[in-house]
Amino acid sequence: MLITLLILSASFLIAMALGSLVLYELRSMIFTGESIKALYAAESGLEWKLFENIKGVLIEAPTMTNNSSFEVSVSNPPAGGTLIKSIGQSGNNFRALEASF
Repeated sequence: MLITLLILSASFLIAMALGSLVLYELRSMIFTGESIKALYAAESGLEWKLFENIKGVLIEAPTMTNNSSFEVSVSNPPAGGTLIKSIGQSGNNFRALEASF
């Protein structure tokens, strides 16, 4: 009876450890997907603002249909040129891209 109890306890601990590993991997996959959406949102904002600057006309900001968004800021650093920074957000993930020209 004691040996049976030890074997069942060991089996339970192994099952709990494997379950926590699977849960960790599932969460990582979800966060990776959100991170990619944030990166693509930042890229969309950057390309939108670059296109506006190249064409010299104001264009309506693109709308994101996958629950992500972006914020774009344009500045003129003292060294000259133009600096565009785009921050994409999806869920609690933020990714940023910059372009200077």
